[in-house]
Amino acid sequence: MQSEILAALTVFEQVAQHRSLTYAAHALGVTPAALSQTLKKLEARLNVRLFDRTTRSVNLTEAGRLYLERVTPALAALRDATEDLQSSAGVEGGTLRLTLSHPAGQVLVEPLLPRFFALHPHIRVELVYDDGFVDIVRDGFDLGIRAGESLEGDMIAVPLTQTMRMCCAASPAYLARHGAPAHPDELVQHDCINYRMRSSGAIYKWEFEIGGKVVERAVEGPLTVNHWETGLRAAVNGVGLFIGWSESMLLSLEAGDLTEVLVPFRSHFPGVYAYYPQRAHMPLKTRIFLDFLVRHLQQDNARAAA
Repeated sequence: MQSEILAALTVFEQVAQHRSLTYAAHALGVTPAALSQTLKKLEARLNVRLFDRTTRSVNLTEAGRLYLERVTPALAALRDATEDLQSSAGVEGGTLRLTLSHPAGQVLVEPLLPRFFALHPHIRVELVYDDGFVDIVRDGFDLGIRAGESLEGDMIAVPLTQTMRMCCAASPAYLARHGAPAHPDELVQHDCINYRMRSSGAIYKWEFEIGGKVVERAVEGPLTVNHWETGLRAAVNGVGLFIGWSESMLLSLEAGDLTEVLVPFRSHFPGVYAYYPQRAHMPLKTRIFLDFLVRHLQQDNARAAA
């Protein structure tokens, strides 16, 4: 295979994944204009239109979709072969693509990145935030980070945290106006900030532990979001009550911007896990990052428990 064809196929795959010339160009370190020219040359060589382009979007044609299904495994095999060779030689490098939820990224991963890059300057990390389920094999990710209850059964999962708890909170200003609920059943009398899950489109039902059992409560309010941090900011600004895992709300609680309510009814979930697909050899970049993450989060957990 000629080198320019291989490069063009990599461009094709990136544009198909990002559905954006701009994002794909950033990922590849080239200009959108250069990337567009590469695609046009590939389509001319194949004599097939691979994308339908508009001023706002880039979408695969049916022919492009079928071609992507054939090309993606071949490109993945080439990358795996290269990374396996580098791993056997102990060579660090490459870009690690990580899919993760916003709370996990901002609370667990982002604070550790300066330390990681200082130790491993030849490894690049791309963080892709999505609070819904992501097929890491189909979408070309090396590693995922999610709550343990939302993992697929065929993934290898590595625990990053211990069991975690949920936290229901509101701003002091909101509580001064409306009072604090004493029981989850009283939420029907309050403004609640709903969260719509991206993976299913369903509204998340708030979970509490009542009488030793986890129960769900559908809540109502003036605002629905699909991004946890937007909901958190709205709660700080006094829009209503909001629920999330406690570590993601800790700074707002410590600053006095939020006050936790319904403390006796906190629910718990299995914690946060890193996960990856089963394969014969884990790429060196993935193993280095995962080992670093586990080691430092365990140290942080030990300090917090001391």
